[in-house]
Parts: sequence; structure tokens; C-alpha cells
Amino acid sequence: MTEQTEEPADRFDRRDFVQAGALAGMFGVAGCLGGGGEGGSGESATASPTATASDTPESTATGTELEDSSDVKTGGKPVVGLGAEPQAFNPLVTSDADAWAIMDQMYPYPTARDPEDVTVTAPFVFNEWSFDPESLEGEVTLTEGFQWSDGEPLTAEGVAWWFNYLMEETGHRYEGNTNQIESIEATGEYELSFTLASETAAVFTPETGVFAVPILPAHIWKEVDDYTKYSPTELVGAQGFEWADSSAGNWYELKTNPDLLPDEIHPGPYVDRLRFRVFGDMTTLIQELKNGNVDVTYSSITPNRAFQLQDTDSVKVWNSKSRGYNYIAHNMRRVPFDDKTFRQSLGFVYPFNYLENQLRRGLTEPGDYVAAKVYEPWRPDSFDEPMDHGPYKTDDGQLDVAQAREFLTNADGAHDYTFGPVESSQVTGDKEIRVDGELLTEAHTNNDGEGGQGPIKLIITPPSTAPVEARAGARFVENLNEVGIPAETQPVAEGSQNSLVWAKEEFDMWSSGWIWMPKPHMYMSFWLTSSRADMESNSEDFNLNPMGYGNADDLVADVMSTFDPETQKQATKEALARVYEDQPALVTEYPNRLHASSNAFDGWVKVPGGITQNPWTYLNVHQA
Repeated sequence: MTEQTEEPADRFDRRDFVQAGALAGMFGVAGCLGGGGEGGSGESATASPTATASDTPESTATGTELEDSSDVKTGGKPVVGLGAEPQAFNPLVTSDADAWAIMDQMYPYPTARDPEDVTVTAPFVFNEWSFDPESLEGEVTLTEGFQWSDGEPLTAEGVAWWFNYLMEETGHRYEGNTNQIESIEATGEYELSFTLASETAAVFTPETGVFAVPILPAHIWKEVDDYTKYSPTELVGAQGFEWADSSAGNWYELKTNPDLLPDEIHPGPYVDRLRFRVFGDMTTLIQELKNGNVDVTYSSITPNRAFQLQDTDSVKVWNSKSRGYNYIAHNMRRVPFDDKTFRQSLGFVYPFNYLENQLRRGLTEPGDYVAAKVYEPWRPDSFDEPMDHGPYKTDDGQLDVAQAREFLTNADGAHDYTFGPVESSQVTGDKEIRVDGELLTEAHTNNDGEGGQGPIKLIITPPSTAPVEARAGARFVENLNEVGIPAETQPVAEGSQNSLVWAKEEFDMWSSGWIWMPKPHMYMSFWLTSSRADMESNSEDFNLNPMGYGNADDLVADVMSTFDPETQKQATKEALARVYEDQPALVTEYPNRLHASSNAFDGWVKVPGGITQNPWTYLNVHQA
């Protein structure tokens, strides 16, 4: 058999990499991301401050260099500030960021990003592997020494059972990974063999490959009758941490146990415990950080928060390029969102300029494709290649009422649009839209096709929790009303959005985002295909495609079914272009990731996309 050549998988000595306090590292799945992420554009962390715009807070990579692990000051209990209460500790169904903050420290992945070069795949639970793309057969040798926190060893038999379980179950978030496996079995205590069902773009690649799945304890999950209803209150992990205690809704504490992790993976963790503390709002979290009661913000902070902290001697601010994006999802089951033309027109209305220059102070880039700009090689070369489309937004990102109306009235879409006298109280412009001759408020339907649903609504997170997104959403609605499209904002608590949007699809538009996305090849199947949607909205199961979008299924399948990197890139560009043209979601921005940490601890790992969605961070963090 031949070694997989898509990305190198050479062994490396982790005792060497830990000698530097500044590490680039892997990431595990973080919250709404679902599929995890890679190390980005090849950028690595350094021990010196990174360059930022002259009017932005300085970004500090990490602490002092370490001669060897014996120089690390051990002990202590870093406090990680969470923005909201974790909703469910079930990796197969939850997309809750705060829950993943904790689960990422418990469940290991087969492979990782080499901390010395984040573009390279490196061993983690899988120690050595080979794969023959012609026979579709492969072999794996596990890293010996992983142990579950209840004393059970992590062996090939348990790993094989776990993947077979995922192959048999349907509807979980890793179905797109494991449905590519035809068979997998243990051939020894630490050896596996497998066969894939078809040629695929990536096998061992972290976060996007066939095996980009967190490994869970088979001896626990064998007792689970229905994974959709399973919600453990304590977790059994195998990544250097074990469950200690919790006060549900207030804090969750893990204690360290280096015996659960092989030394060749990492000699840490160096702290005694990790406490994940829940805060009701970011204002309180930031104040507690200033007061020395928080050591790192798990979620990113806004530019305004960063500027508030820049003169605080006890706090560092981290500035990283985005690997995710924010978006406004459209419920395509409803009139007028069932029409591509109407969805496209919203790009001419969205306040890109206001968001970028006033709310983000330049620390963001306007959105277009469902792929951040750090993934330039996979993005279409221009709006004319490889498909003729768009751009569906004004050149300067500001509202042009005449252009928006002209686009709608001249387009050949599913509905006819005209503008006439104002009759709705929401409209502030001099004309109001008609859809097929009816006021939008009458033409507007719910998921069952019933009209008369009133103005269209944009679900936003309340301003106290997400002020920037709320203000951008409010300005978007103001712009819609100025064009003559009656609209309102609908603030919904973050914890309540999951059921409303992911399960019931009870929304017109929804402001959301992915924090940390991998390269766009292969992950599009994670949330932009019909297999991830309840197309008829007749089930209350969680689905990661609440829009009901499936028009790029064929192109996404092409992306996933090719092994050649160049062919794969071209297929990815075509899929991204199709999604942009269809606009199931309007990508609003690629915001820089800003985090803050106290000076009490060093060793935080910075990579493109931030610092905290990253197991190496918590294995490597130590007292300053």
C-alpha cells in the first residue's frame, strides 16, 4: 500500500515542540462549527507580538520560550469565560459552542495539525497509517497509551466499534464522514484495517477527512439506545482531562490527569484544573477579566471590547485572521425566500460598509462566498469564473435604493415584483413592494404555504449578548424598510434559537455564523446539502441545513468524490459559485477573531482563527 500523499504525515517529537512557548496547533470542533478546522494558511504562532493595523490592539502570540518541560511552572486553575450555558454534551447532535469548549478537552481525534506546521497532518490517536486509492484499502496503527478517564484503555476494538456505530446510525453530524467507509475492523490490540466505499478527497486529513471524527468511549456508548435523546451530565474522556465537578448553568470543572495521554503526544497538561465559568453577558465577562477572575475568553470579543482592554496591563488581546464567517440564513420554504432573485437582492440591501468600517473598525472583510478569504486557492478566481454570476452587492457596500428596486423589477425570477403606494407601517421609503401583485405582507407564507404572515422577520441574538450583530441586523432591517420591503427584527435568546431554527425551521431570516471553518472542500456537505435538511419541515430533529437548500448537491458530491488536489480545487470553486448564486445564506463578513487572556498564564496557542478552539492550548497552558 502507498502512504496517503495529499498531506505529509511524518512523525514528530512532541517533546521538541513543547520547548517553544509559542506553538501553532490543531483545533477540535468548536461550537457551531461542527466539522472542525485546520491550521489555516500555513501561518504559525510566534513568541513575539504580531503586526496589526496602527489603530488596533496589539496581538500577543504567547509567553516565554521554554528550555524543556521541566522549566514549566505547574499547577493552577485557569478560568475560561463562556458566554452562555452549555446546552447539551452530546457530540453527535449539538452545535452549541459553549458545550464544545468542554467536549474538545475530553474527546481526542484520530489526527491533528502538526503544531510546528499547521498545514501538515500529524499523528494523534492514529500513530501511523497507509491508504491505497486504487484498492480503497487502508491500515492504521494507534498510539499506545491513551486511556479513558474511567480506567478503560483506548484500543483498536473500541475505535472500530465507534466507527461502525456511526456507520449504522443516521442523521448525526458525522454521517458525511463515516458514510464513506465500507468496512472497518480491529486486526490487533492497536491495529485497524478499513475499506472505503468510493474514492474520496481526503482520508486522514484533520477536520475534513473520512476520519475527522472525535473518538468517544465505546464501552459507554454501547449502552445508549437512542443517541438523539442521550444527554450525559458527566463525560468520560481520554485527552489528559477528566470530569471533576459542576454547577449546571454556572461552572464546569475538569481536573488534569496526564496518565490519560501518551507522553509522545504532549508532556502536559501542566495545570491542575480547568474551570469553565458561565457568564450571562459579555460586559460582565470582560469586567471579570479585568478584575483577574477570568483567564481567557472562549468566544471572540468585539473590536470595541478589545479597545477597552488595550490599556489593561494584566490582559493581552489576540488578533487573528478569520477562518469562519457570519451570515444571514434564508428559509427557502417560504415566499418570497423561495425565489433566488429575492434572495440575491438582499445583498444590495445589506449594510456591508456600516458593519466593516463603523461596527468592526476595519477588523473584518465583507463576505461573499461560504469560504473565508484565508482559503483563497479554493475560492473562485473572480465573479465570472468558473460560473457567470453576481456580485450581488453594491460596489461601496452602501444602500442604493434605486439599484435594489431595479434589480427586483427587472429580474426573471419565480415571482414578479413591483413597487407602489406605501400601506405597511414598517416601510419608511416612498414606495412598497408587491409580490405577484400582492402586498408582501399578504404574499409572505409560513412553512406550510399559508399566506398573510406579515412583514418578514430577522431573528437576531439580543443586543446585550451580541451587540455588533444586533446593530448590523437592525440597520439591515432599516434598509429593507427604506427600499420598501416591510421587515422587523426578532430578538431571540441564543439558547432558544437552536430549537426554533435547527429543529422547527420557524424563521424567515436568521443571523448566525460559523466560528471556525476548515478549508471549503468537503465541509460544504456538512451544512449545504439536502441530506442535512428537513426539506418539508415535518420533523423536529436537529438539521444543520435549516434553509432547506439542496441545489448544489451534485457539485458538492463532485468535490467529495475526487482524490486529485487540483481537480478537487476546481470542483470546490464551482460549488462555491453555485451556492453564491443561489444565496441560501447571505455571507455578511469574515470577522477577525479577537480573544483576550490574562497575564496569569502563558502557553496559549494562536493559529489563524483564534486561540481557544484548540486542544493544544489547554495541554500547553501553564502559570506565567
